[in-house]
Amino acid sequence: MTAFGPQFSTVLHALVHHAQSDDNSGISVCVNGDTTFVSYKDLVDAAARSAWELSKANVKKGDRVLLCLPTGPEFLIGFLGAQFIGAIPTAVATPTSIGSGGALGLQFEKLVNYLDPAAVIVSDPSLFEFDEKKLFIGKALYASAMNSSVPKYRLDLPSPDDLALIQCTSGSTGHPKGVEISHGNLLSNCSQLTSASSWTQPDKIVSWLPLYHDMGLILGIFCPIFMGSNSILMPPTEFLRYPARWLKLVSTQKGTISAAPNFAFSYTASRVRDDEMRGVDLASWRWIFCGAEPIHVPTIHTFIERFTKWGFPKNSVVPCYGLAEATLGVTFSENNFPIAFDAIDRDIAVGEMRAVDVDATSSSAQHVVDCGRPVEGTEVRVVDDHGTELAECRIGNIQFRGLSRTSGYYKLPGETAKCLVIPGGWWNTGDAGYLRNGRLRITGRVKDVIILRGANYFPTEFEQAAQLIGGVHPGGAVAVPVSRGGNEEFHLVVESDLHTKDHAKLRLDIRTVVQMRTGIVPDDVHVLPRRSIPKTTSGKVQRSKVRSMVEKLVTDALAT
Repeated sequence: MTAFGPQFSTVLHALVHHAQSDDNSGISVCVNGDTTFVSYKDLVDAAARSAWELSKANVKKGDRVLLCLPTGPEFLIGFLGAQFIGAIPTAVATPTSIGSGGALGLQFEKLVNYLDPAAVIVSDPSLFEFDEKKLFIGKALYASAMNSSVPKYRLDLPSPDDLALIQCTSGSTGHPKGVEISHGNLLSNCSQLTSASSWTQPDKIVSWLPLYHDMGLILGIFCPIFMGSNSILMPPTEFLRYPARWLKLVSTQKGTISAAPNFAFSYTASRVRDDEMRGVDLASWRWIFCGAEPIHVPTIHTFIERFTKWGFPKNSVVPCYGLAEATLGVTFSENNFPIAFDAIDRDIAVGEMRAVDVDATSSSAQHVVDCGRPVEGTEVRVVDDHGTELAECRIGNIQFRGLSRTSGYYKLPGETAKCLVIPGGWWNTGDAGYLRNGRLRITGRVKDVIILRGANYFPTEFEQAAQLIGGVHPGGAVAVPVSRGGNEEFHLVVESDLHTKDHAKLRLDIRTVVQMRTGIVPDDVHVLPRRSIPKTTSGKVQRSKVRSMVEKLVTDALAT
């Protein structure tokens, strides 16, 4: 049990409690204008019947259950049904999510070999090769779960030490790593996040984030279950096609909480037309957690200014920092406008690993967002490569420890040992940054640093500069090092919808703005169509694949 917040042993205990005391709270799923509402009472009953169906296939406590389902009630009853048995669910992207069907099939095969699931729940069985006796169709399982004549599995609620789920990430290598999240971890982070955001039972979260991603899963399902509040979900594919629907749902449902990565703010501001905003009122929105990728202040401010005319509160966007190994959240900022950030000298930052303030308009300024203080029960420190703790404003490796920290990666003791500091219980995040007044700033990923002529550069600076140019798709810029003729070069890959005749000017504009902002001229800029940059199913760039792709482009160009 946590030392703060409502006192439950696990989030499933909270779910059962709310199901017994309130018929009006639950989870709504909005797909193509149709809304399905499942109260927490009905969700408990349906999950218990789902658990019964799974148990008939001999799924038992400790088994893994793999879900490949879109956002919908089928996902809810499948995921919770597995947990009701004591099995350990893992969600994977569907063919309609980010990434192609071929990539999904390869990922699915790797996950099956890695997790050895006792059951798989899918929307379309023709896409997968798996034992038919252990293959469940989401809609059929949901129909049984909503049939009152189907028996309910006898609830045996878990202990905090039992595993609640495995959050899988393919990272940049494509090889899955399963983060073990216990029921105690899950409860702690839900309590931490709801406490930090003053989340109360009347709050409503409106989320389009994918449920196979930690931010969508924890904030969209488990935090509202923990609080007994309402959740309104929509598929990420609908957001990408019609971003205005996100805003309209907030308006019609009087949503108070959401979450989104940086790219979504630029995407929404540029794609939503004024005529789509007729009758929309965003005044109820008081929190949007911003995390999951580097935060670009101008992007957030553009979004804020774009929608204030429809009542959007200027101080609603809250920068955060987290990772799956912490269940979700590590640090949390406050409701401030404008977004707080440091302007530090780029050359000193990369050369001396120190944060030294400069004028925000200086050409040498690197803008680093304030991601706030650690949530209650979590500690953060910054260390050098030898593990020695650094003073504030010294840039180094970010580590954390606390109640929501994973015990490690499923069946990967070697990978766990690389990250877990014993003694002490600190976890190496792989991110670089610094602390100032106890508040965390992220400068980039340690492994992504670009070394040019002996100097270190964080690629996010180049990428954010490139995205200032019109014609570059939001989130569609990646900086990578390329070795050519014994020299290390710096190349940019950008996605654009512009006609090929406009590419030469786009390249020139990008090279100019990157040089102005960073002092470094890209050796080359590669303009590609949208969705050309390889990404994981959670939308993170696979930099090693981008580098291989660029090296091939360079080799092919030399050959011609």
